[in-house]
Amino acid sequence: MKKHLIDIGCWVVIGFSIAFATATFFLDDSTLDPLIKKTESEAASDRVIGFQAISRYWSRRQNASAGFMDIMTETTATNISDVNLDKIAEAIERGVNDADSDVRKAAAIALANAPRSSDAVQSAILACIKSDDSAVNWYVKQQQTQVWPNVDLVIGKLIDQLSSPDGSKHDSACDLLREYGEQARPYSERIVEAILNGGNHNDRFGKLYMLCDIGLTENAMRKLMNGASQFNEEESVIVAISLLEYPEALQLLQGKYPKLVQSLGDYGAKLFQFLCKHQYEPNKTRELLASEESLPANMMGILREPRFIEAITKLETNSSHHERTFLSACKRACGAKANLVIDVDSNNPVKFRPASAWPNSDNTRRSKTASGHGDGFVEVMVTGEIRAVDGTHPKELRFYRTNDAMLLGTSRDDNEPLMYDHRSGRFVFLTNVFAAYCMGEDRPEPGPYQTGSAQIRIEAEGFKPMVVQFFDEIPDVRITIQKEK
Repeated sequence: MKKHLIDIGCWVVIGFSIAFATATFFLDDSTLDPLIKKTESEAASDRVIGFQAISRYWSRRQNASAGFMDIMTETTATNISDVNLDKIAEAIERGVNDADSDVRKAAAIALANAPRSSDAVQSAILACIKSDDSAVNWYVKQQQTQVWPNVDLVIGKLIDQLSSPDGSKHDSACDLLREYGEQARPYSERIVEAILNGGNHNDRFGKLYMLCDIGLTENAMRKLMNGASQFNEEESVIVAISLLEYPEALQLLQGKYPKLVQSLGDYGAKLFQFLCKHQYEPNKTRELLASEESLPANMMGILREPRFIEAITKLETNSSHHERTFLSACKRACGAKANLVIDVDSNNPVKFRPASAWPNSDNTRRSKTASGHGDGFVEVMVTGEIRAVDGTHPKELRFYRTNDAMLLGTSRDDNEPLMYDHRSGRFVFLTNVFAAYCMGEDRPEPGPYQTGSAQIRIEAEGFKPMVVQFFDEIPDVRITIQKEK
């Protein structure tokens, strides 16, 4: 019989100090029923402990030690039968409807560790989304199956939460609507109404940002434009991202803020996603963007026009070494010749690491007087060629990011937008990696002193999948993939 190690902790007060005591149990399938029984105990504290134990019972255990990891780690999933999966999900659904807030929270946290989906798991997720408890609403978005109930079942509740004055409620609603993405687009007119009538100006930016993920119907676009007089310049920029599919509306909004198009460079990832989607056909929005003067370097890079090379070269004049590495990538994206090309294949998947690559750091970017640092991300543009051993190029190409950006060692499988020309095998890929910046003004060299990586699985029909790592400051890369036998 398969056994699972469960740790149940409790806080113990000793004098004026607090310690955390941990009890360890071996749990097998025969002890699951008593655990579920505990979640039905008369004492709320016992119900909480029961859900905490269930959370560990079916959680995925990562084989890595605690701490930062810049690549994904192998995970071992608890082997739970369909019957037991549904037993736990049904208990959790009862828990999120419990009268006690601590029990509801513990049940929602337990749901986050569900190893896979089922009808019962979906029912529990639906109960969490429809809950009036903002903590439950917040934790449901952490559930790792990333399978969600049909949008028709939840859209009414999410729109109500979007209109709520409770910040945690409308933040959770925004996050879940972003998870649904284009599935929620048919409801975008109602969503825009909720945003425009939301009242609190300070909360509106996050809601407008959510529109970039779900998109707009024509009626929603018109309603949004009718309310454009309410938006300040910062809000208008993010509204412009949601209007990329409507160039005429975008141009009208630009009339209010002449520097609007240039500001879109602050949202390079969203812009790149749109341009990738329309890279193989003429597009009026792309023409509008490219016609503007004095574009930021990342926009010129992803627009990929040779005429931008001269403008990017001028930007290099007063740039730091770190800035020049990005500008060089932008020039290569526009067709400039690479100064350095590195070769990568299945035997050499990592051929380049900058001095800042974790776990190392670039001490030339540290301040000697700084008392702290800031963590965030840095935008990385990767250019190169994908080819077979015989020099031919795959007809289609897909990139999947398999590590998280924050060095937490969490496995991902995200299909990433990519620009690719099968005739030459050339590609342009815009991504981001973890970046730690030192505080202080006396840094000898600007830029992040420590950075992570983007671990990418390359897939192409007729070829073996291959995993590579892309780092900050990476030069042009020539990747050779193996054909399937």
